[in-house]
Amino acid sequence: MTRAMTTHPVAEGVTFVEGPASNWTVLVGDGEVALIDAGYPNDYPLVEESISAAGGAGLPVTTVLITHGHSDHIGCAGAIARVHGARVFADAAELPNIRREIVEQITLLDLLPSLWRPRVIRWAVHAIRSGGLDNVAVEDVRPLAGPFTVAGHRVIPIVTPGHTRGHTAFVLPDAEALVTGDALVAAHPTLPHAGSQLLPDMFHADPHRAVLALGALALARASVLLPGHGPLLRTNPFDAVEAARLARLPDVPRPTIPTQPLVWWRAAVC
Repeated sequence: MTRAMTTHPVAEGVTFVEGPASNWTVLVGDGEVALIDAGYPNDYPLVEESISAAGGAGLPVTTVLITHGHSDHIGCAGAIARVHGARVFADAAELPNIRREIVEQITLLDLLPSLWRPRVIRWAVHAIRSGGLDNVAVEDVRPLAGPFTVAGHRVIPIVTPGHTRGHTAFVLPDAEALVTGDALVAAHPTLPHAGSQLLPDMFHADPHRAVLALGALALARASVLLPGHGPLLRTNPFDAVEAARLARLPDVPRPTIPTQPLVWWRAAVC
């Protein structure tokens, strides 16, 4: 899990960054740089490196858009704001999480029932080493207001509550891309397989609402999904959502139909 980041050009001025344990997106255009999410606190050197790799070297970083206030997504936001003077934005309902007035995030106590699983242990160790327990509060965070343009890119926020109360996905219509945050992921260290799916329930503030939020994602227009965890998905949101819903369904035994005519007739009328 200590692998380095990888960058994936998605469209002109849009670069998806697959970090060591969480992802972010770099937008470059109109002589400035914007980020969507900002990794763990200890990912800061990688975030700066990814800005250069995306073509933003020497340009001002003006904006950080936040999908939700978990330490693996806001970890470097405060540092980016201090170093570059960037403004930080999120949905109004999510501001208390980002300011750490409340914390809708999994705790070590929540993990106890699952710590017997090697995947969970490895993820927890990496999260701690990456600064997951650091104070990542961003006091000066501002509320989003409708569609807007940043770094030359149109951005349409879609509020998808459930993972947290104000979790937000972002559509980049000119790039035909959908940044899903943790409303829908493509992989996670605690999950046994890759593919479009939801995170385990223990990570969601409200698992039921997290499932319902998939409906909002399904309506978005995009041809590539940029998740908060795992590789990018070259598919449309509707198919990705259907795959995530099916992946969540428990295995149901298939009914057996009697093959003998008399047995079948008795089963049908009794």
